[in-house]
Amino acid sequence: MSERKRITFLLVLSVLVYANTLWNGFTMDDDVYILHNHAINALSIREVFQPTWHGVFRPVTFLTFLLNWALAKGQAFGFHLLNVLLHAAVVVLLYLVLKKLLESVQHGATIAWAAALLFAVHPIHTEAVASIVGRAEILAMGFLLGAWWLYLEDRPYWGLLFFVLALLSKESTIVFVPLLFVSDYARGSLKPLSRYAYLASAGALYLAVLWQLQGHRFGPPGINFLDNPLALFPASLRIPNALRIAWKYVGLQFYPATLSCDYSYNAIPLYGKFARNALPVVSFLLVLGIWIWAFLAGKKQWFLAGAIYLIGFSVTSNLLMALGTIMAERLAYLPSAGFSLLIASIWILLEQRSRQLAWAVLTVALLLLAGRTVARNRDWHDNFSLFSADVRAVPKSAKMHAGLGEQYMERGQLDAARSELETAVRIFPDYPQAIGVLAIVASQQGHDQEALHLFEKELDLTPKADHDYDLVRVGLAAQLVKVNQDDRALAILNEVVRTSPANPRAWANRAVILYQRGEMQAARSDAEMALRLDPNNPQAQSMLAQLNAVGPLVHQQ
Repeated sequence: MSERKRITFLLVLSVLVYANTLWNGFTMDDDVYILHNHAINALSIREVFQPTWHGVFRPVTFLTFLLNWALAKGQAFGFHLLNVLLHAAVVVLLYLVLKKLLESVQHGATIAWAAALLFAVHPIHTEAVASIVGRAEILAMGFLLGAWWLYLEDRPYWGLLFFVLALLSKESTIVFVPLLFVSDYARGSLKPLSRYAYLASAGALYLAVLWQLQGHRFGPPGINFLDNPLALFPASLRIPNALRIAWKYVGLQFYPATLSCDYSYNAIPLYGKFARNALPVVSFLLVLGIWIWAFLAGKKQWFLAGAIYLIGFSVTSNLLMALGTIMAERLAYLPSAGFSLLIASIWILLEQRSRQLAWAVLTVALLLLAGRTVARNRDWHDNFSLFSADVRAVPKSAKMHAGLGEQYMERGQLDAARSELETAVRIFPDYPQAIGVLAIVASQQGHDQEALHLFEKELDLTPKADHDYDLVRVGLAAQLVKVNQDDRALAILNEVVRTSPANPRAWANRAVILYQRGEMQAARSDAEMALRLDPNNPQAQSMLAQLNAVGPLVHQQ
């Protein structure tokens, strides 16, 4: 097959296997980083180059979100289309880079093509492609591969530019520096040290800027125990547990039957004794030994596969430092290239013995993987379908039960919502978000005193520094109004308005209390302020309508 046909086939395959994501909506973190991100909604390039309140600084990624928003506003189709096209581009770049790296290896081009085919369809990539915010992984790897190819083509300055773009897409691409050096050394193609020094200097400068922008730290302001219980472990226990979780990634590479968008507490059991993690640690050391042997034995493709996988995972595996998540399939996007190369290197041994059988095996493998990917893409259609599927995949995940419970609530299925939310709270009793949604469900069911107790508990469990602290206080105030405790509600809302004057719900809720007290002008002023802050606030709209003409007053939780 000619080079042009190979590349065309990779592009077509990559697009086809993810084509059914084009009709999916916004899911999971898309809400935070796109739908309710002022930098994107306001088309503010200045804000894009500032860290989010989560501490995330990925301006290149967010610039692409801004571009999508400018072209199609809140329509998800364009976002998904760009993700699919970017994934296809990454697949082609992977083929070109691997082909260049393996040019001295027998059948190197065929190995590279087989690896790219496997990478194109592997189901573990669905989170990176089908989830819009997974674009950070795609862009980061795309620019990293672009930088790698440019360095291999002896164009280091363009390569440096692409490396910077990769870093500004996602910080984990700092691994390119050791990855390039190790691969060049293994191939016997070391460049002048000044080239690696340029890269290392750019990486160090970026890390220094990131450290400053994130408030003299790396990562989020605080790691939520729910998201990553490993954060509370000392390194002596965190590392062995992280190595055990690393084998779970390997299992998903070989057998991606059960996938999930979430592995937070208590989806993965953790062990407080080293002995319980001894086997994964010993197994990892054995793999490390085999990797070193591959280098010493001159098995370039085997060593390169291990380098991509091990170095690719080094900064996203909780080994060096605790991350904001214990495990996420999207983090396997770059390392998976190493796994694909490993399988292709094994496959070529069969191809040399029986070409017809080898291609039949590869075809069947590609069809099975592609079929699983297409099926998994459907799970990402919306949050209800996603949480419904994943609560079965990780039945001990508090977040999945809470997410599904909230989806049931939005559909008006309150009994089903209560069941899921109560399960979430049983798994993690100090889960403020689940308790808060359960409080809303209880209120909607008419259990007002239970709801009040739950709102108060949610507030007690929510730190004052939490981004949602004022939202929780407003919810409690709304329930206090419902049970005729207006004075206490007014005191809370006065404090929220004083400390967070940009909160439209606080102004709207206070307008209701002022209206009920007969303070019509003050009520009108608060309702108008709420609408200035949020023109679509239904409670403020109802309040103004009530002030202008007698009619039913709607309380909003």
